[in-house]
Amino acid sequence: MENKEAMEKKKKAAQKLTMRVLLAMTLIVVGYVVYGLITKDINMILFEILLMLFVMVYLVFSDVVEPWKTGLLQELTPDRKPAYLKILAADVIGAGALFYWISGMNSEAGNDFLIPVLIYFVATQMKRKIRPEFENGKEETGTEAETEADPEDDNGEQ
Repeated sequence: MENKEAMEKKKKAAQKLTMRVLLAMTLIVVGYVVYGLITKDINMILFEILLMLFVMVYLVFSDVVEPWKTGLLQELTPDRKPAYLKILAADVIGAGALFYWISGMNSEAGNDFLIPVLIYFVATQMKRKIRPEFENGKEETGTEAETEADPEDDNGEQ
């Protein structure tokens, strides 16, 4: 019980750090947009670089920093390693699609081409389905499902 509580504290602390960094990145991007609106001079290449940097920072923090701070990477078992690699692959695919979409923002047809955004959302959904397997491992996930499906535990002894 204490181990689970300690893990939750570590997870919340890591998520707070991620949120602070993302908030700072958001303020930088919004600040640049406000600057561009006031001066009526926005460099689209710089704006695209800022957006891509935001995506990269988010992915590094969610896939490397948070698992490292919570100890998931230090305790990477052979059962959890394939799930972690699948998460990284889904993020590389999703980020690549987003980078392609962001780099096309400067062209006239860039905003009409939403397939990369769809690819990003599909990759994100895949990542969400795989994440519990990485955090808990295959063995723990399977035993939790078995105990929930056991009718004797729910109904009690009659």
